Amino acid sequence: MQNNFPRIYSLSTIGIKQHFNADYLFHPYRTDFSGESGSGKSMIADMIQLILVGSSEFQSATDGNKDRDVKGMLLGSKGKTSSRGYIFMNIEVKPKQYIAMGAYLESSSNVAEMFIIQNGYDWEMLTTLNRPIFTKDLIIDDKVEALNNLCDKIAFVRIKSFRRKNYHQILYDNEILSLDLTKETTLKAYASILRSFSRGKGFKKESENLKRFLFGDDDKNIIKAKYDEEVKNITNDFHEHKRYLDEIRLINEKQTLLKNVLEKSKVYKSTYSEYLIKRYNFWNTQKKKSSQEQQELNDELEKQIEELKFIKNQIIKIQIKELKELQNLKETVVRLENKEESNTDIENKFLKISQSKASIETVEYWLRLNNNQLERVKEWFSFQKKEHKSKKNLQSFTDYLKENNALSDFEASNWLIDFEKENIEFPRRIERIEKEIAELQSFSKFTDINNPESLLNWAIESLKFPVSPNIESALIYFQKYGKIRPSERNAERYVPSPGDLFENMNSKIKEETDHGFWLNLDGVYEYIEHSSSHVLNVSDPKQLLGPIQKVKEGITNRLSTLKIEKKQEQKLKEILFAYGNLKESISLYKRKNDLSNFNIEETLKEISEETLIQNIELYNNKKSIDLEFTSIQKEYQDFLTQKNTIDEYNKKIKELESKFFKEDLVIGINSIENEIEQFINNMYKLKNGFDKELLKEKYVKDISHESKLLSTKFDLKQTIDDLEKNKKEKEDNHTKANLELDETIRLNEYLFKSEIKFSEDIIELTNPENGELNSLKFKAEQSKVAYDEYLKIVTENTPYNELISIGKLANYLLPTVFPTSTIDENLITYNIVERLNKLTQDIQEIGSRKMEILGSIFNEVYRVYNNYLTKISEIDSYLKKKNKVITGGNRASLLSKPSIHFPTSWLFNFRKQLNNQLNNVGLFSELREEIDINVMMVKAFHQFGGSAKIDPEDLMNPKSYFDLEFDLKLDNDESNSGSNGQTYTANALLCLARLSLIEVEGRRGLKIMPIDEAEGLGSNYDMLHKLAKTEKHQIITMAIETAGEITNDGQYIYIMNENNLADTDTYVPPLGIFSDIIVEDITNYINTIPSNE
Repeated sequence: MQNNFPRIYSLSTIGIKQHFNADYLFHPYRTDFSGESGSGKSMIADMIQLILVGSSEFQSATDGNKDRDVKGMLLGSKGKTSSRGYIFMNIEVKPKQYIAMGAYLESSSNVAEMFIIQNGYDWEMLTTLNRPIFTKDLIIDDKVEALNNLCDKIAFVRIKSFRRKNYHQILYDNEILSLDLTKETTLKAYASILRSFSRGKGFKKESENLKRFLFGDDDKNIIKAKYDEEVKNITNDFHEHKRYLDEIRLINEKQTLLKNVLEKSKVYKSTYSEYLIKRYNFWNTQKKKSSQEQQELNDELEKQIEELKFIKNQIIKIQIKELKELQNLKETVVRLENKEESNTDIENKFLKISQSKASIETVEYWLRLNNNQLERVKEWFSFQKKEHKSKKNLQSFTDYLKENNALSDFEASNWLIDFEKENIEFPRRIERIEKEIAELQSFSKFTDINNPESLLNWAIESLKFPVSPNIESALIYFQKYGKIRPSERNAERYVPSPGDLFENMNSKIKEETDHGFWLNLDGVYEYIEHSSSHVLNVSDPKQLLGPIQKVKEGITNRLSTLKIEKKQEQKLKEILFAYGNLKESISLYKRKNDLSNFNIEETLKEISEETLIQNIELYNNKKSIDLEFTSIQKEYQDFLTQKNTIDEYNKKIKELESKFFKEDLVIGINSIENEIEQFINNMYKLKNGFDKELLKEKYVKDISHESKLLSTKFDLKQTIDDLEKNKKEKEDNHTKANLELDETIRLNEYLFKSEIKFSEDIIELTNPENGELNSLKFKAEQSKVAYDEYLKIVTENTPYNELISIGKLANYLLPTVFPTSTIDENLITYNIVERLNKLTQDIQEIGSRKMEILGSIFNEVYRVYNNYLTKISEIDSYLKKKNKVITGGNRASLLSKPSIHFPTSWLFNFRKQLNNQLNNVGLFSELREEIDINVMMVKAFHQFGGSAKIDPEDLMNPKSYFDLEFDLKLDNDESNSGSNGQTYTANALLCLARLSLIEVEGRRGLKIMPIDEAEGLGSNYDMLHKLAKTEKHQIITMAIETAGEITNDGQYIYIMNENNLADTDTYVPPLGIFSDIIVEDITNYINTIPSNE
C-alpha cells in the first residue's frame, strides 16, 4: 500500500437521502460505487465536494430534473419539524491517526455548518484521534442532535463548529488540505476542478472560461490593486498639478494688480485724512456751541418752574375753599332731609289721590263714548276685549299656516267653506282618488306590452284583431287581478289562464247598457264598465304601438297628478288637525277682514275687568275724592319746594364731589376734611422756591379765578415742556457731537492707526458732509470706495480687510510667493519669477512620475503575461507525456495564440521607449500634458499600435493579450472532436494540470479524483488509474458497473441499491466488497456495530 497520507479513510452519513446512516470505508488508492441511476452514487461526489469546499461554493456535479441544493440532501421529516443530518470524513493523517471533518445540515437552511473532530483542545494544531469516528458515535439515544447540542454531549472527543474561512485555515495549517481555500479565487477554482472531475457539469472550453479556470483572477486583481494604489497617489499629484497651474495663472494675473492698488491707496488716504480733520473740527465747534445753549435753557426752565409752583399754590387755595363749601352743603342737606322725612306720607297720599282722580277722568272718557251710560260702558268693554282676543287667535292660526306653507292650500280648500261637510267628504274623496290610481296602475300595466303580466300582451299573441269594445273593456277590467296567484293572506281573484276566461265571451254577456254590461261567470254576474277609449279596433297589432304609447303617456301624467293631489290633500289635513281648537279658528278665519280692521280702544288694552269695576266705584265717589285732592294739594306744593332746594344742594354737592373724588366712592364729612388736609399739605410743599410778592403782582388779575389760573398752569406746563424739548434737543446735539467726535477718532484709529493729530482750537462752521455730491465726505468716500472696489476685484469677491497693508495684500494675493506680510517691495518681481520657475519644475516632475507608474504597471503585466505563456507551455508538455495518451492515439493540447484586440507589440514598444524617454521628448511630453492617467494609458495604447475601443482595466489584465485553444489532437497534430469519454479524460488531465498550478510544491494534503460514469471512459480509465497512482491521488469512481480491472487488493467496491423511495424500514444498504489487505480492519469495524443493527 502506497504512503499517500493524508487520505480519506471513510465517509459517513446520518439522515441523508438514499444513504441514511452509513459508513463507507475508503481504499487508500481506489474506491468504487456502482449501481443503477438513482441509487445515490453521484451524491458521494457531492458530499465530498460539500465537506471540502463548504456550502458557499457548492454546486451539485450532476444535472438532474431540478437543482440539488444542500438541504435537498436530507431525509424528509414527519410533520412540521425540521430534519437534521451529518456528512463527515475521517482523514487518516498518519497510520492509525485520524482527524474527522464534516458538515451539519438542517432543512431550514441551505447553509451547511462546518465542524472538525479531534482529540485535543488546541484548535490551531490539531491532536489526532486514535480511532476513526463513525455514525454510531454521533447518534445519541437514537436521536440526531443539533450540532451545538452534540458538541456539549460528546465527551470522548472534541467537536467544534467553524465559519468556513476558519475551517479551511485550520485544515490548511494542519496539512490536511494542500490548497489555501481561504482565498476566494482558489476556493472557486478547486470547487470547479472537483465538479469537472465528477463529470456532471460540462467543461467549458471557450478561451475566456479556460483562462479563468487555469489562472483565476488573482494576478489581475493584484495588478489592479497596485494600480489603484498608484492612482490614489496620482490623484494627489493631479491636485498638486492642477494647483500649480492655478498658481501660475494666479501669479500672472495678480502681480500687475499690486501697483494699481498702491496708487489708489495714496489717493484714498490723502482725501480721507482731509475729510476726517474737517469733520473733527466741525463737531468740536458744535459741541462747544450746544454746551452754551444748554446753560441758557436751564436758567429759563428754572424760572418757569417757579412760576408754575406759584400758580399751583393759588389753585390749591381755591380748591380748599370749594371743599369747605362742599362740607357746609352736605351738613345743610342732612338737616333738611331729616325734616323732610316727616313729610314723606303727604307725598304718598297725594300720589294715591292723584291716581284716583286720573281713574275718574278715564271713566268720564268712557262715558262720553257710550252716551254717559255705565251699563253700555260695561258691554262695550266686554265686546272690545272679546274681539281683541279673537284677533290675536286668528293671527296665531294664520302664522301657523304660513310656517307650514299651507295658507294658500287652506284658502282654496273646502275646509274653509264647510268644515263639517269636508270632514265627511274627505275620506270619500281620498278613496275615490286611490281607486282611480289603482285602476290607472292596472291600466298602465295593461298598456305595457312588454310585461308578461299584461293582458294586452296576451291578447296580441292570442286574440284575433280587431278586438270588440266589450272584449277590450273586459281585458282592461280583469287586468287589475293579474295572472299570478296571490297569497292566501291577501286572497283575491286572479286570471291564471286568460284563454279560459275570454273563450266565447260574447255568449257570456247577458245584459248591456250604455255604460257597460253584465258578464256571466259561471252563475256569478259581474258588471264591467265600457272603456272610455277603444284602441284595439285595428286589424294589425303592430298598429297599436303608437296609440298605446299615447294612452300610456296619458295614464302616466294622470297618475302623477293624482298622487300629488292625494299627497297635498293628506298633508293639508295633517297640518290642520295638528292645530288645537281648529273648528273655532276656521270660523275666525271667515271673519278675517272684520277682525283685521278691528283695533281695541287704547285705554282698555291693559285694563282688566276687576280694574274696570274699581274705576267705576271711584267715579261714584267723585265728590269726596275731589275734596280730598284740594286739601292735600297745598301741603304737597310746600313739600315739593323743600325737595327742590335739597336737589339743588345735592346737584352742587355732586358737582364738587365729582371734581375732587372718584364717582364710586361714598363721600362723608371725614373724607372731605381729609382731602382739605391733603391740599393744605400740598400747598405747604409749594410755598418755597419762588418770589411770592413779585408773582402776586404779575398775576394780580387772575389770582382769584380758578379757570384763568388753570389756563395759566397749562400754558406754563406747555412752555416748560417746550423748554425741556429744546434742552433735550441741545443735549442730543451735544451727545451727537460727542458720538461724531468718537467716530472720527475711531475711524482715524481704524483706517490710519491714529496717525492724524486733531486740534481743539480750530473753529469749523461748515459740515464736510454737506453739499451732497460736492461734499468732502462724498469725495473721501468715493476714493475709499474706488480703493475698496479695486481691492474687492483683486481678492475675487472674498472677504477682505480695507486696512490691509501692501505686505498683507501681497501675502493675501500671492501667499505662495509671499508666505508672510513682511516683504521687501523692491524684491517683489524677483520673488515672483523665482516662484514661477519652481512651479514649472514641479509640474515636469509630476508628469515623469505618472510615466514611471505606467511603466511599472505594464512591466508587471508583461512579466505575468510571460509567466502565463510559460505555464501554458508546461501544461501542454504535461498533457503530451507518454503516460497521458488518450484512446485512439489522441492527446490533449493546450495552445496560446496572440489576442487580435490586444497586440503584445504595444507592450514591448511602450516599455522600451519608456526606458529611453530622452529620445522621445515629443511623444512623452504630449502624454505628460494629460492629467488623467487612464486617458494617458489609452492614448499610449493607441499611439503604440492599438486600435480597439478598450477599457483601461482590460489593458492591465495579463490574460487580455492571449487566447487559449484546448483540443484533442492526433499525432499528426490534426484536431479531433473526440468521444464523451475522450473529452472527459482530456478535461480530467487539464484539471490535474490546473491543480499543479495552484498547489504549493511539496506540500502535503488530500489528493482525490472523483470520477462519475467511469465505465464510459473505456481504456482511458486505466490511463487515469495509473496516473492517479503515480501522483498519489485517491480515486473515487461512480458507475453503473465497476470500471476497469477488478483486483483483490487494489480497491473497495460498494454495490448500491435503489433507495429513492425507501424509509428506515425499507432501506437496503449497499453491498461492500473489500480487498484482502485490510480484512482485519473490516472485521474490527463490524464487531463494533451493536447487535440490533
